[in-house]
Amino acid sequence: MAFTSPGGWNLSFGRRLRDARDQLRLTQEQFAELGGVKRVSQHLYEQDARVPDLNYLLRLKEHGVDVGHLVLGDSIGHAQAASSSPDLYVAAFRTVDEFARDDAGTPLPYVERERFFSFLCTTLAQTSTPKSSSELKERLVRFMRS
Repeated sequence: MAFTSPGGWNLSFGRRLRDARDQLRLTQEQFAELGGVKRVSQHLYEQDARVPDLNYLLRLKEHGVDVGHLVLGDSIGHAQAASSSPDLYVAAFRTVDEFARDDAGTPLPYVERERFFSFLCTTLAQTSTPKSSSELKERLVRFMRS
């Protein structure tokens, strides 16, 4: 589901998430259920007090929520042909290699890294294409810190 908010990607992740929920006219509890979490977690995500995990985002995507917009601040309505840029997929692979680690710095299991890579590739295909791999990395770092 593509949705637009005034200011686009300048809004925090939590604000974009609340906008998505509001557009669907769901309560926090109902939206949390879509993502497979409790209402308290949903509230913390919307307040930018916590960042959801990949499973939450994948579940929202299954329900038509534009996770590219949520994570990167871009809307599918502004999509470009990311599939024509192999360099961005290499950047996504490198990003997975860097970010898909546990607290001790050990790479996550292969299945989890593969899901993260698939998520990034899908997001790249649905959002405006970053101009460089460093821009992609900056977007992800901003998301992880929000």
